Amino acid sequence: MTCLAWNGVPPVHELLAAINAQRGTLHLLLCLTDHTLPVFAANSAAPEEGRLKKRLDDAVQCLQFNGMNMVEHFLPDVHLWLVPPACAGRLNEYFGDETLNWQTAAVPQQPLAAVKPWFRPSENRTMPEHVLIIGAGIAGAATARLLADKGVGVTVLEARGVAQGGSGNRQGLLYAKISPHPTEQTELLLAGYGYTRRLLEKLLPGADCWGAGGVVHLNFDDKERQRHQALAAQNRHAHLYHAVSQADIREISGLDFGVDGLYWPQGVWLNPPAVVRALLDHPLIEVREHTPLLSAQHDGQSWTAHTPSGDFCASHLVYCMGAHSPTAADLNIAVLPYRQIRGQTGVAQASAFSQHLRCAVSGESYISPAWQNQHCYGATFGLNSADEHWYLEEEQENRAALQTLQPELAQSLFSDGLNPLSQSPGHAALRCDSPDHLPLVGALGDIASMQNVYAKLALDKNYRLDAPCPYLPNAYLNTAHGTRGLATAPICAAAVVAEILDLPNPLSQRLRTALHPNRTVIRAMVRQQPLLPES
Repeated sequence: MTCLAWNGVPPVHELLAAINAQRGTLHLLLCLTDHTLPVFAANSAAPEEGRLKKRLDDAVQCLQFNGMNMVEHFLPDVHLWLVPPACAGRLNEYFGDETLNWQTAAVPQQPLAAVKPWFRPSENRTMPEHVLIIGAGIAGAATARLLADKGVGVTVLEARGVAQGGSGNRQGLLYAKISPHPTEQTELLLAGYGYTRRLLEKLLPGADCWGAGGVVHLNFDDKERQRHQALAAQNRHAHLYHAVSQADIREISGLDFGVDGLYWPQGVWLNPPAVVRALLDHPLIEVREHTPLLSAQHDGQSWTAHTPSGDFCASHLVYCMGAHSPTAADLNIAVLPYRQIRGQTGVAQASAFSQHLRCAVSGESYISPAWQNQHCYGATFGLNSADEHWYLEEEQENRAALQTLQPELAQSLFSDGLNPLSQSPGHAALRCDSPDHLPLVGALGDIASMQNVYAKLALDKNYRLDAPCPYLPNAYLNTAHGTRGLATAPICAAAVVAEILDLPNPLSQRLRTALHPNRTVIRAMVRQQPLLPES
């Protein structure tokens, strides 16, 4: 692995020379000196430079300045890192002990901040020979694909069918409903939004199962208007989102929604099952549907997963079970704190009027433009429910919400016998969230052993402890993405795979700590709420 770094944006011919001279995997780090989109200078008479400039210009469309931007597989065996000023002095957080070969004067690096032992990587990690992934939703599929792309064989065990749970919606929206403040969630959503947007371009270029045109989010109440005004004032991200008037929304969407809002020009609607199936379409990935996990044991060398269809063995195990995490056979997963969110969407045949809708629009509810002559709309939001049945009354609720969103549109879809209420082919599913609304991503601690090793935290949360964390051997988690999984699950998959393979990590240390499953274990111990009986 070679890591070349520039303080500033070099001319395209310099990047081209570095790429042409590469041997093996190459990481290109461009440390941006301000909060403006970089301009790449190329010789217009040199076709190879022109092609590279086009790729670079495309890569910065979803650039964000709150955290790192990793453009994976920018070219074969070439990864591009667009580094905002806030990250340029902390490259060791992302690249660890890798040697950075500076092509300019180096950016001074800050010393690494101390990390609590329960957030440090396991000292007993080994390289994977084969990986078992439990769950074939967006999180499991993205994790499997990244491993397979790096030459690791993967078996995916799915209790039902591929993308039949929370990833089974007909049309979901990719944008980022963020706070104007630099929270961990905002950092994750902005990084994940760009990562998934680039993934779609690479994985399904030109496919009809996703559509550009942007996403409009309406100012449906005063609180939302204030949030959007604060976001729109952040000029550094004007290319990602900006304020739009009622007239602007009518021009962008094709319909009048009666209010102003915030526009995400690179936002898209997409069919999650198609994306999941495309991710799993790789010769090194074997998918076993209708194969629920009964139990899993580690014998000191490898994991064995027991299922009704037989046993499956691998060196590593990654749980991506989503809403089924609370029922996992392994108590180290099942006892972690989750919130179940029930959601139901509706599907309606397009009308002559509804065909004018050109982009996805969301407010208190949402509707996507017609795909295959059908719209998807919704969604209901039910906390702490384990019910996945479709209900007529929730369909009525979704139709009433659409009436509020755009009355003429709702009237065109649900009058004159079009789309009878009793025949709606909607989708109901559960999503898994955590109490702090951040996913659970990273290595799995052995909770019983942690309760012994760190027992003194129950007496004093500030007690100084430095004992290495007792982890389950080569076991990881990528779950609890809530309603934002399209934006967060793929980049969290990249973080998990980076930890498994000891590669540069796309997430900051601050974010890896905020997402680590052990945060919930330590929090429970401090509150004297042991998750498992003490051994």
